[in-house]
Amino acid sequence: MQRLLKPGGLFLNHGITSDNGGWEKTLATEFINRYVFPDGQLDTISSIQRHMEQARFEITDVESLRAHYALTLRHWVKRLEQNHVEALRFVNEFTYRVWRLYISAAAIDFESGQIGIYQVLAIKRAAALAATPMTRRHLYSDEATVSAASTIL
Repeated sequence: MQRLLKPGGLFLNHGITSDNGGWEKTLATEFINRYVFPDGQLDTISSIQRHMEQARFEITDVESLRAHYALTLRHWVKRLEQNHVEALRFVNEFTYRVWRLYISAAAIDFESGQIGIYQVLAIKRAAALAATPMTRRHLYSDEATVSAASTIL
């Protein structure tokens, strides 16, 4: 990322994390690696930030979306089930069931706090100050709130 960005360029890392680093071999991780995310692993948010800082990025913001994502996954499962027949136009029953199971289980893992999801905003260090907002106030105006709520509902 350092080679791709100009000084002051923004880097948004959006990823699923675990509360303990690594990818312990369990029935669940074997299932995920075989059917959903081959060779996938989860890391802790602290490790991700440390690696970004060691790569000379300046962390400008970190946001947890765990509660939002748990709710999002519940909605995805509901919509997937409502559109079962339509989904089968694109995948077979086995694949449908794998993803229905994975999304349902992931919702539970997010709700329980076993996994999280973060967005880490970083900037390629430059002599000038970052050209990012000083606060999140712009995200919480009435217009932004109404717009965001309407996309969820």
